[in-house]
Amino acid sequence: MLLTVEPIGSIRKSANKTEILIYSEFEQVVTNMVQKFGNDSEKGQKLLVVHKSKDGINQFKVTEATLIERKGNLLTVSKMDAPEGPVVDIAAPPSSS
Repeated sequence: MLLTVEPIGSIRKSANKTEILIYSEFEQVVTNMVQKFGNDSEKGQKLLVVHKSKDGINQFKVTEATLIERKGNLLTVSKMDAPEGPVVDIAAPPSSS
């Protein structure tokens, strides 16, 4: 089966953190995060990031990351083992209650 997946953002890496830029047309993703976590409780939240895999051209990987800071559509998260490139989705992990 062949699926076409449109990225909602891109990953940029630096020495000790990863930045995820959510494209403005997908601002609803960030809005949903803020509604779920609240404006004051974002730092330290866990996120699941679906991104392109290093191993395959057409494969994706899900990585858990800790949110460090959010400025508009730019999310700064803990360093991820992910290549720079497209992000397909970001979500909160399921609650373990």
